[in-house]
Amino acid sequence: MRRMSGGAIVIFMVFVVAAIVLKNRFFEFEGPINIAASAGAGALGGLIGAMIGMILFPKKEGDENE
Repeated sequence: MRRMSGGAIVIFMVFVVAAIVLKNRFFEFEGPINIAASAGAGALGGLIGAMIGMILFPKKEGDENE
């Protein structure tokens, strides 16, 4: 997270929530597999969101220590 700017973190969180909502919209699981599927969808959505966020909102050169 230290490599991400504020805008990139917001996009990351939006993609995590959106992936979980879309998973719940199209797939329905029972029991513990529902938690695992939500975690997997959130992780994949977060990865995509982080990549997009870091491209759209790169961190400035002087912000390395924050």
